[in-house]
Amino acid sequence: MSESALEATGLVADTCRVCGAEAMDLLVRKGGHDVYRCALCGLAFTHPQPESIAEQYDSAYFDLYRRRRRFRLKRADVRLKQIELIVAPGRLLDVGCSLGYYVEAAAARGWDAVGVEISPFAAQEARELAVDVRTGTLEQAAFADAAFDCVTMWDVLEHVPDPVRHMLEVRRVLAPNGLVVIGTPDLGHIRFRMQRERWRHLKPAEHLFYFNRRSLERLLEKTGFRTVRPPVVGGRRFRGSFGAAIRAGLSRLVQLNDVMTVYGVKGGF
Repeated sequence: MSESALEATGLVADTCRVCGAEAMDLLVRKGGHDVYRCALCGLAFTHPQPESIAEQYDSAYFDLYRRRRRFRLKRADVRLKQIELIVAPGRLLDVGCSLGYYVEAAAARGWDAVGVEISPFAAQEARELAVDVRTGTLEQAAFADAAFDCVTMWDVLEHVPDPVRHMLEVRRVLAPNGLVVIGTPDLGHIRFRMQRERWRHLKPAEHLFYFNRRSLERLLEKTGFRTVRPPVVGGRRFRGSFGAAIRAGLSRLVQLNDVMTVYGVKGGF
């Protein structure tokens, strides 16, 4: 059966990038784009992938980000405290760093922080704020092996054309036992099940992949990471660590936000 004939039946001739399964079902259609989901691990993806994704990230794309600078700096500080329960401040890379506010917040907390950003508009604006940001993709940045103790990716993984290749590059630039932190929309959240096409993160012209916790953890395992969580007890202690530990405990009980955060430690294959 041809690929077009398969798509007419709600199926697609493709292989899951995470688990290798070939059972793909049509999940939803929006804006002329189809999103399919793997029946085995739950990974969803836009098919076919839209072209020229990077061209969408012009200066206007970051207008809302600019207007919420104070909020984003405060949120970055909260996120960094969670990370510091696991690892002490060291060398940090923020992938897809936008205007560099997270890199700025990390440097203020004692991290040797750098960012990489595909949009030349955003990268240049970050550098004008004296933030160390490289222009391009993670692969184009060509960082040295084991260059970082922590790599963060906030609202990035859903945009990359090949998550496996991307995570293998993350693994390469991380030091042994280095930490990766991924924030991405959670397809398994009740908000998607209730809203479907109206879900705020369903942007198939821009978002290429959609993960639930299971598919994201399988991706980490496949690319040489062990999933961990910020500790509630027994973690590192610093000013603000108690509040961070409380947040870590609450996050295990309920996930109100439909963006999940998953942590992985670099290990061996």
